[in-house]
Order: sequence, then structure tokens, then C-alpha cells
Amino acid sequence: MVRAEISERIAKLSETPTVQRVNDLREPLTAAGDEAQELRRLPQWAADEMANAGLYRFALPPQLGGENLTPVEQIKVIEAASAIDGSIGWCVQINSEINSLVTRSLDPEAAQELYDDWGIVICCAAAPGPGSYFKPQPVEGGWTVSHQARFGSGAHNATWTWVTPPNDRSKEAAAGWEPEPGDLMNFLVPKGEFEIVDTWNTAGMRGTGSHDIRTTDVFVPDKLASSYGAELPPYDNTTYRNATQVDYNKAAVAIGVARGALDAFYELAQSKAPWQSAGTLLCDIPEIQYRIGEVESALQSARAWMLETQEELAADLGPLPPVGNMLPTWDVLKRARLATVHAAQTARVVVDSVHNLSGTTGSNMDSPLERKLRDAHQAAAHGLITYRHYRNIGKTFMGVEPPPSARRGAREE
Repeated sequence: MVRAEISERIAKLSETPTVQRVNDLREPLTAAGDEAQELRRLPQWAADEMANAGLYRFALPPQLGGENLTPVEQIKVIEAASAIDGSIGWCVQINSEINSLVTRSLDPEAAQELYDDWGIVICCAAAPGPGSYFKPQPVEGGWTVSHQARFGSGAHNATWTWVTPPNDRSKEAAAGWEPEPGDLMNFLVPKGEFEIVDTWNTAGMRGTGSHDIRTTDVFVPDKLASSYGAELPPYDNTTYRNATQVDYNKAAVAIGVARGALDAFYELAQSKAPWQSAGTLLCDIPEIQYRIGEVESALQSARAWMLETQEELAADLGPLPPVGNMLPTWDVLKRARLATVHAAQTARVVVDSVHNLSGTTGSNMDSPLERKLRDAHQAAAHGLITYRHYRNIGKTFMGVEPPPSARRGAREE
């Protein structure tokens, strides 16, 4: 257990539902989203506000000062933050996600020491790219670690970075290297010992600060090294056994951005009369009324299916083993994976539609629809929820084997 002060603080915060705490911060988080566009990262004051509200701890178990939210509850929190601003929502999901990913394999005593710091924020860069490498070397008492990888979202606000093998290990596998269960492959490096390489200059999710992260011959003690494929810790939290956590987090951002875009359009529709409409407001144009009914149905249906499949997955897992299952079946898992892809891609199409309905107004840089268009496309481009997985999973319904990556996290049947 973390110290009493941490447990008492999260218990007090939990008296207010997490979604409500997000909405209570709407005004400062809106301002933070605007500032983040200029900085290309989340301003530190906003990261502090989010930490103070417990928004990086909701996926952690109570033993580590977390709220132990279910995946469905997590999705709703991320949606609420993303509806305010896509970059804000992305930082909420990624830094809460990494907290739980780290503690899946880290020694519980080391995890307790880490989370005794209320303001802990852990980032991670694991995507390969130009200049990327991963070179851990064993030494007395620990390891020296050198690496560089892409997409370290929230790096400027992080107190630690989690160094882990690249999520595309094709080059290493071709050279004969592939980690085995039990190999020490994950390493925690504190702020001041990792470097942020300025590489993030995107349009979508511009404010996430997803720059490269580099470490050079950094010493990591054994207690901060964890195993590849280690057994899960004894926390009664379905998140630790849910192989779609990264997937549903990203899809929740896309859904939230789409909801924010619709809300912005509804406000615009009450006051804008398009050119050559004879003064008729957007909200009174029959074709637009039709299109809104269509996109609302699409978005709400995609969201409902994602939530439904998460409930199915939780029921399939049940309580901790030996009563429940360590991993879900492939049939349940593939539906959950496909639902996250569909949610993200549907959200992208919805934002495209309402941006188009807004006319030139939506393209103005001071319009919320302009940013939400960029953010929706960036969120839906993430490798785990990209449109390519329609094929990867779709073909399995006809008996065709999926790529091994699609089945990751499924139990043997």
C-alpha cells in the first residue's frame, strides 16, 4: 500500500465522480488546449491541475493510490476530456495508461515507492523511426540503457520515462533477437536522465508534446527493471488483464473529439445563416437536419458497441484466477478490438461531416471545428485503431488467420 496520505487524497477526490471532475475543469482545460497549440506540448500548470484532480491515477488499483475504474468508466473519463480538447484528452489517456502498463510487470514494492509521489507522470516512447535504437546492457546492480524512440506524449510534464522495446521489432527479429518471457526488457528512467528530442510538429494532436525520447548510457537499478511477459501483479483490476486497454483509450479520444465537434456545430447552427440561404439558419435547413440525424446515429451506435464489447470482455475475464481467467478468449477479444477500430474511424467520418456542414466557418483558425478536424484524423491514425484492422480482423470471420499481433492478449483455447 502507498502511504496513508495518498490513499486519503484519492478517497476524498473519489467522492466526486471522475467525469464530473473533468467537466469542473472545463474552463482551465480549454485555455490549456489553446496554449498547448502554441507550445506543441501541455503547459506544466495544466499537467499539475490534472494531477491534482487525480486524472493520471484512475486506472490504478487502490493499493497504489488509484480509483480502480473499469474500462467502461475509463472510456467515459477520456471522452469527457477529449470533448474539451483533443490534446488534453490524449494526455489524460496516455499518462494514465502508462501508469497501469508499468505496474503490470514492476515489482509491487518498487511500484509502491513510485506512486508515493502524488505528482508522478510517466511517459513512454516505443515507436521506431529515424534514429531509433534500443540497447540495454547488464551491469553490476542493474543495467545501462541507451535508446531513442518516437511518440513520447506528455514528455515535458513527465517525472519518469518508461523505456521499453520498440513496438515494431521486425529489424531485431530479422537479426535473430526476440525477447523471451522473463527477460528484463523494461526500464524506468527519472526526469533529468532522459532527453526530449524536438520532433513533434504535427497538425493533429499538436499539443500532446509527442516528441522523441532519448537516453544515453543511463544506469537503471534492478528494482526499476521489469520483465517482458511477466506474470500480472495480484491486483483485482480487470484493466491489467485487458489486452485492449491501449486500443480503447485511443478510440475514446476519437469519440470524445467527435462529440466535442458536434456540440460546437450545434452552437454554430443556432446563429449561422449560410450564404445564399435567404437568411435560413443552419439548424432550420432540412438537409442538415437529416445529416445530423445520420451522424448522431453513427457515432452513438459505434460508441455503444465499443462499450458493449468491453462489458463482454470483463464478463469473460471474471474475477482473478483461479476462479476467473487471466486472458480473454479470441472470439471476445476480436470483437472488442474491431469495435475500437470502428469507433475511431466512425468518429473521424463524423467530424469530417460536421466540418463540411459548417461551411467556410469551420476552416477558420479560431473555430473549434478546425482543430477537432485535425485531432480526429490524428487519433484515428494510431496504429492500433487504424482502418487497416478492418481487414486484419474482418477476414477472421471467414476462417482466415489474422496476423499474430491481432491475437496478442488472447488465451489459448
